Amino acid sequence: MSRTGLPQWAAIAALRDQRAGHPLGLLNDAIYAIGNDPALYSNDFHDITVGDNQLIGIPVGFVAGTGWDGASGWGTPNVANLVADL
Repeated sequence: MSRTGLPQWAAIAALRDQRAGHPLGLLNDAIYAIGNDPALYSNDFHDITVGDNQLIGIPVGFVAGTGWDGASGWGTPNVANLVADL
């Protein structure tokens, strides 16, 4: 996860904790469980399947694909659905 994504995930964790009424701990296991369940994944994330994160003039980067990938992670979260499933 890039540093630019950290505030977004902090807000998602705060919303999830607020919904539960108490802290629920780390997100990783729950996110991977959602990512590995096709029905939940398609409901909770907008998968980025095209493009890459390669910079011009630099031969290193990752290509986007279905599911988790190095270019976009799980994709863009659909926060309303994701918080309910976390």
